[in-house]
Amino acid sequence: MLATGAIIAVNGLNPLSLLTLGIGGVLAMSSDKLLRIYAPKLTPKVSSLDETAPTEPDIIPGEFRIYRQAELNRTTASLKANGAILIAGEDGSGKSVLAGAVVENLQDEGYMVAFIEPATPKQMLLEIAHQFDIPTEDLEGKSLTPDKLKREIATFLESNTAFLILDDAHCCDAKFRMWLKQLRRSDAPMLLLATDPPRTDIFINIPRIELKPLPEYAIREIMVQAAAERAIALKPSELAKLQERAGGNPMLAIRAVDEEYLGLEVESGDHRRYFDITPLILLAGIAFVIMRFIGLGTGDQALYIFGGIAAAVFLGLSRLLYNLPPEDRRIR
Repeated sequence: MLATGAIIAVNGLNPLSLLTLGIGGVLAMSSDKLLRIYAPKLTPKVSSLDETAPTEPDIIPGEFRIYRQAELNRTTASLKANGAILIAGEDGSGKSVLAGAVVENLQDEGYMVAFIEPATPKQMLLEIAHQFDIPTEDLEGKSLTPDKLKREIATFLESNTAFLILDDAHCCDAKFRMWLKQLRRSDAPMLLLATDPPRTDIFINIPRIELKPLPEYAIREIMVQAAAERAIALKPSELAKLQERAGGNPMLAIRAVDEEYLGLEVESGDHRRYFDITPLILLAGIAFVIMRFIGLGTGDQALYIFGGIAAAVFLGLSRLLYNLPPEDRRIR
């Protein structure tokens, strides 16, 4: 009876009115989400009753903690296997902190490590030579040219167990990265860290680890520690609000505490966590299909044709968009 009543009620509606009614219902059910489709994702507050979340320990100001132990173990194991690895992630995601932990682990085990940052190609070559104790002058006391430095470093890496770690590799000169690619052909172990690295030269040549956002408990611990170092007390509600701006990014978590300490009003963060609107897209597609069946059941040919065309166009566009690679995975 209910279905029959619904069909009778719909039968007298104009197709455009019915379409407006359907879209209005979808918008009404999900208006809050639609208004913030491109807004940073809200980080839910960790409940004290959640047994799956780690308990928050006593925070000691200045205490160092590593929250990416799995990535640290994989990276270290890969380097020891005479391999190469690329760690990619957004700015402030903890790449440099992870690299520092890798350097410390390798040096504690007695390995030679050269940890450098972007500069001019010759400055980087000289820094590598200094950290590996490679002579930078010939027998006559003249400074070696960049090409000779490259040959000396390559010879050293072939005959010694040593590791090359380069931070912010995406900022390096393209010719320097091509030299790294040549080193990799001789199985020189290296670790590169980069933000949105292009799929070219050395970056497409070695496996990569994508750093995911840190879990809520880790961001909360980082914020509590940052607040303790600045001698400020933050209420749980204030921490939850700041977590929304951090979005799993440790650097943004510390920045949010600094902004709170300075009394700055900031509406949102710079992270990349967003709402997944896939359920809304599927809901819209289902609405078009239902509209087609309503037109079939009520004998409304215009509604039947409109629903069929809309559903076909919608499904085609959905499949096209689904097959497109994400922006951070497209070859550039």
